[in-house]
Amino acid sequence: MEPLSPFETLLLVDRRRGYSMDFLLEVQLEGPLDRRRLETAVAAAAACHPRMRMRIGRRGRRWVWLPPDTDPSVEWWPLSADRAPADPWRPCDATRSSGLRVVALERERDPGGPPRWSVVLVVDHTVCDGLACIEWLGAMWTAYHTGQPPRGGDRPAVVRRQAPAAPQTSAAPRPAIPDTRRLARESGSFARLRPAVLAPLATPTAPVPDEPLAPPYACVTFTPDQTRRLWGIASAAGVTVNDLLVGAAMRTALEWNAAAGTEARHVRINMPVSLRAPGATVPTGNHIGYAFLDRSAEECGDPTTLVHSLAAASRWIKETGAAAQFLHAVEALERVPGLLWLLTRLPLCLSTAVISNVGNLAPRLRAAVPIVDGRHAPRDLLLTGIVGVPPLRPRTRAGVGIMTYAGSLRLAVHTDERHLGAGASAAFAGFVRRAIDDTAAALAASTPGG
Repeated sequence: MEPLSPFETLLLVDRRRGYSMDFLLEVQLEGPLDRRRLETAVAAAAACHPRMRMRIGRRGRRWVWLPPDTDPSVEWWPLSADRAPADPWRPCDATRSSGLRVVALERERDPGGPPRWSVVLVVDHTVCDGLACIEWLGAMWTAYHTGQPPRGGDRPAVVRRQAPAAPQTSAAPRPAIPDTRRLARESGSFARLRPAVLAPLATPTAPVPDEPLAPPYACVTFTPDQTRRLWGIASAAGVTVNDLLVGAAMRTALEWNAAAGTEARHVRINMPVSLRAPGATVPTGNHIGYAFLDRSAEECGDPTTLVHSLAAASRWIKETGAAAQFLHAVEALERVPGLLWLLTRLPLCLSTAVISNVGNLAPRLRAAVPIVDGRHAPRDLLLTGIVGVPPLRPRTRAGVGIMTYAGSLRLAVHTDERHLGAGASAAFAGFVRRAIDDTAAALAASTPGG
């Protein structure tokens, strides 16, 4: 039994009624999905990734990973089923069962078209991060296609206890015990800078679902041509598409609150950052840190200046390993019993929104299946799209998951509709799309030859 890492402990204690610590991964499919083959593939992939078969328990005062003893559940929801009693999007709880649930939802097919399905992964974030889940998904589709477990060489270790160290920028080693006075000063500054909290619009519009069991989020999709144009604009300006998207999200938050009649002075984006080495395959688990990007309303006024400032900040985060410092701070806080739990209950807004960009999925899936027009084709299926949704925290009322698959950029927008009103996710998605287009246009106009 291995103890939870400090970051995993934070994820475990930072869950409250109505705010589970789960993320969603939805795979959109065309073709005849085989129930027995899917169930077998889920079990085979889980056998190669022990975290997916573990529960969380207690050993004295410590939370620990118990030995693998439970398989992820698979729920089957064909169109003919009575779908009313259950909620396929309900959270998982890794203290009671596997922290992964797989839900197969049949969708209405287009006239004369093939069957359409959504395979939804509901994942307790304590178990793993989004990148690890994408790698597990690749193992699952490999098993589905071949009918055999993934290769034994892909069997990872179970848990990594220590937080990864940040790259050193000087000869001085990082102290073994964080400077608590410095930590207190920085935490105080972080708390005093109050980011905007999204406010409800005066006239929210409730969407009409196109089909039963519409997901609790809205999608923004860019065609491959539109995606290539965004990449070209960002590349010509010397920034990344992620810099452009984060800048657009900041401007969206300000525009949203202005439409709600609420003044916002600062915006803070929580940006999960992978701590993996480029191209590395690491144990299934959480291998991320958090970076918080703050900008004033004035700094968001010019989209070009804003995006370039975010690009400079992103480069600094990558070069210094600043996202890992968040883990060192959590490790220090965990040494005081009950402190992490208490801090998660303070009535503070830690960020206006969370923006999670997994990037291009093709090299991350590592699925040994045929590729058709850039899409994976296990057996008689064709994967047509993949989207992911990060969890929301109290007062952080918007989350945007960003993925690129088959050359198409997709954003899944999830809002706290209990506070923002019915239809807020669809409305916020519309704000985001306009902000991306406007930010890209401004960046292109300011770039020579753009």
